[in-house]
Amino acid sequence: MTDHSANSASDPVTEARAVRRFAMLLIVVVASAMSFTQIVQSTPLQSANDRSRWETVWSLVERGTFQIDEIDAVPGWGTIDKVRHEGDFYSSKPPLQSTLVAGVYWCVKRLTGWNLTENTVEVSRLVLLIVNWLPQVLSLIVIAMLVERYARRDFGKLFVLVVASWATLLGPFTSSLNNHSPAAICVVLALYPLLRVITDGEHRNRFFALVGFFAAATFTFELPAALLVVVFGAMLFKVDRKRTLTVFVPAALIPIVAFVALNCVVTGSLSPFYSSYGSDKYVYEHAGIPSYWSHPQGLDRNLDSPLMYFVHCTIGHHGLLSLTPVWLLTLVGWLGWRRWPECRQRTMLIVGAGLTAVVLGFYLTRTQNYNYGGNSIALRWMLWLAPLWLLAMIPVFDAWGSRRGFQILSSCLLAASVVSASLPGSNPWQSTWLLSAMERWGWLEYSESPPPFEFGHPLWSWFPKLGDPAIEGRVFVRFAGTGANLLGTVENPFSDNRFIGEFSLTVETDKRTDPKLPNIQAVTFRWNHLDHIRSAFDSAPKVGVTIDNSLFNVGRKSSEFLRLVSFNPDTKASEALSFRELSDAGGDTRERLLAAQRLVTGLPQSVEYKPGHIRYLKTPLRSEKAFRCQRAAAQVLFQPQHFDHPLRYRCDLWLCNEIPFGVAQIEITITDPPTGQMLTFQRLTAVEASPFPSLNSSKPH
Repeated sequence: MTDHSANSASDPVTEARAVRRFAMLLIVVVASAMSFTQIVQSTPLQSANDRSRWETVWSLVERGTFQIDEIDAVPGWGTIDKVRHEGDFYSSKPPLQSTLVAGVYWCVKRLTGWNLTENTVEVSRLVLLIVNWLPQVLSLIVIAMLVERYARRDFGKLFVLVVASWATLLGPFTSSLNNHSPAAICVVLALYPLLRVITDGEHRNRFFALVGFFAAATFTFELPAALLVVVFGAMLFKVDRKRTLTVFVPAALIPIVAFVALNCVVTGSLSPFYSSYGSDKYVYEHAGIPSYWSHPQGLDRNLDSPLMYFVHCTIGHHGLLSLTPVWLLTLVGWLGWRRWPECRQRTMLIVGAGLTAVVLGFYLTRTQNYNYGGNSIALRWMLWLAPLWLLAMIPVFDAWGSRRGFQILSSCLLAASVVSASLPGSNPWQSTWLLSAMERWGWLEYSESPPPFEFGHPLWSWFPKLGDPAIEGRVFVRFAGTGANLLGTVENPFSDNRFIGEFSLTVETDKRTDPKLPNIQAVTFRWNHLDHIRSAFDSAPKVGVTIDNSLFNVGRKSSEFLRLVSFNPDTKASEALSFRELSDAGGDTRERLLAAQRLVTGLPQSVEYKPGHIRYLKTPLRSEKAFRCQRAAAQVLFQPQHFDHPLRYRCDLWLCNEIPFGVAQIEITITDPPTGQMLTFQRLTAVEASPFPSLNSSKPH
C-alpha cells in the first residue's frame, strides 16, 4: 500500500497535471485581479456609447421611464448615441441590457444609499464589478475547463488561456458598460456545453438548456449572433432532436422574448432604434441643435471605399490581424482543418470560420455605416466571436506545439498581441494605436478641417468684434463665471485672487467717439463678485482699453491695434499712441499697454487664435434655443513668477455673431506640462447682453 502511494505521488503525468492546473489557476487569478484593478481605477462615463446606456439605467431607476431627456441635459452625461422618438430622447441601444443593469443599480442604491449622479464614480465601478467583472472571471474559468478537456498539449492549453486573459482586445471593454464583452462571455458559456454534447456525447438536459439560453443571450447583445442561435440549434438537433425541441428551444426563447418584448414597449416595433439609422429619428434638430448624425465627424464620416474598408478591417488600422496578430494561428487552424484528423472539434472550426466570414461580410455590405465601430480600440462588433477563434488554435498546438520553432513564433505573436491589448489601458473608447500612428505619420486623415472664421479675418483677441455695429450707443455683454479671474495672467493686477468663487465680467463700449480720433474705440471691462453685485458695482475693479478699430477689424495683431490715448500739450489735442510709438517708454506707460494686451488676448502672451469646428451652445441669453458657434483656441507656454518652469495657458472660445463682441463662452485652462495636472479651469458664459432682455431686470448692467 505504501509503495503504491509513493508510485502515484511520483507519477510524472500526475505531477505535470498538477503543475499545469496550478499554472492555469494562477493565470486566472492574476488576470482577474488585473481586471478588478482596471475597473476600480477607471473613469466613469467614458464615451457617448456607454453614457447612452448609463442614461437609460438612471432614467429607469430614478424616473421609471426609458426617456433620457432629463439626464442627457446634465453636464458630463450627454450622448450622441440617442434618437428622437415621439418628442423625447431615447438611447439608441437595445433596452434589454440597460434594463438588467438598472436592476443591479436599484439594488446597489437600496443597499448603499448612493446614486449615479452624486456618487457616479463609486456606483458605476460597483455596478461594473457585478455585471462585467464577475461574469468575466466565470468565463475565464470555463475557458480553462475547455482547454483542459479538449487540448492535448500543455503548451497549447496554457497558451490559449493566456490569449483569452490578456491578448484579446476585449480586456479594456471590461471597465466600460458595453455589449461586446458580455456577448463574448455568453459565447463561452454556450460553447462549452455545446462541446460536451456534440464531442463527448453527453446528452444532458442542462447542457441543451445552457446552449440555448446563452446562445440566445449573445443575440440580445449582438444582433448578427442570431446566426449563432440557428447554427448551434442545428448542431444539437442533428444529435438529439427531442432535447433540442423540448429543452434548447424553450431556454433560447427566454432572452429572445424578453428582448423583443422590451423593443416593442420602447420603440413600438420589433426592431431596436439603431436599425433606423439614417431616418428622422437620428437626423433631427432640437432646440436649435442638429443631431450629431446630421453632420458626423471623424471615422463616422464614412470616407473609405469597400475595398479599403476591407483592408483596414483585416490588416489595417482596425485590422483583426494587424492589431492582434495571434489570430494568425486561428487562420492556420481554419485553413488546415483537413489536416487535423485527431481533432475532435473539426466541425467547430468550420462553424467559427463560417460565422466570422458571414458577420464580416454583413458589415461590409452596410456601406452607410463604414465607421469601424466608431472611435474605439478595435473592430468591436467582431469581438464576440473571439471564443470561436480561441477554439481554432487548439488543433494547431496539438499538431505542432512540441516544436521549438513554432513555440518561439507563436510566443512572438502572443507578445505583440498582449502589448497591443494593453496599450489602451482602461479606456476602450479611443483610436486604435495603429490609427493614431498612421495619422501621426500623415498616411491618412479622417478628421474634417475646420472652416475659416465667419467674420473673415485673423483673430488676436478673445472677442472677434467691437460691440455690435447694428446697435446705437452703449453696447455690452455680461459673463458669469466661477473661480479665480484668470483672463490674463496671474501677474495681471486686474486678475488677482479677490474674486474666488462666482463673479461676473461685463464688457462694454460706447459708439460715441472723439471726432478727432474717429477710428479709436474704448472698451471697458468690469469685474464683480456676484454676492456684492448690487451694492459694489460702481466700485468694482474696472479697466478700459482703447483700440484702433480700422486695424482690429482686419485682423491685425494686438500690438498693432491697441492704443494709449494721451493729451499732447504742445498740439493741445488727444493722440492715440501705438506700441511702436511707445517703444522707448518705460515705467507705468509701457506696463499699461502690456496689461491691456494680456487682457484682450486672454493669455499672458499675444498669440493668434486658430479656428475650430461648428458647435451649438445654450446660454441664459436664449435658453430655449442654442446658439450656433464656432470654436476657437490659442495656447502659450509662459513662466509666471514663483514658478521654476513654464505653465501651459490655453483659452477656448465659443464665437457667435449674434452676440455683442461675438463670443458666447470663454474657457481658460492652466496646466502643468510635466505632470499634466490642471491648475486652473475657468468658464465664463454670456448671461446678459444689449439685444437680449435681462434675465433679472433688478440686476444692473
